[in-house]
Amino acid sequence: MRKVLVAFDGSENAKRALQYVIDFARDAGLAMDVHVLNAQHEPIIYGEYVTAAMIDELNKGLETKAQGILAEAAAMLQGSGLTYETHSVLGNVAEQINDAVKRLGCDTVVMGTRGLGSFTGLLLGSVANRVIHEVSVPVLLVK
Repeated sequence: MRKVLVAFDGSENAKRALQYVIDFARDAGLAMDVHVLNAQHEPIIYGEYVTAAMIDELNKGLETKAQGILAEAAAMLQGSGLTYETHSVLGNVAEQINDAVKRLGCDTVVMGTRGLGSFTGLLLGSVANRVIHEVSVPVLLVK
């Protein structure tokens, strides 16, 4: 694990996953590059009266939300001694994680087993399940 992508949605599991990376690097004495990714689902719009300005406003709101979530992650990483970058993207979360792994050259994905999704009865979140099957690098799930 030298270049790690942490999928971060601000959930308690995501915070534990990021803390795991911080603690692992410290305990193992590793210098790691950490890429924290927040992927927001693009809005699904129904109806006929939708303007480009409305879509831009929705996207701007999602970007603002993502930046707030990433600020939380950056606060956790500050002082850890790790090199890190934050990234926000719009789109299908599992696909965006897969794209980021390829684009950034990450060798591991670390994420929580469950995020902020609405299916609370599942043992393993649907995004985590899709990521496990889609990415070509090891995925470490933190409960």
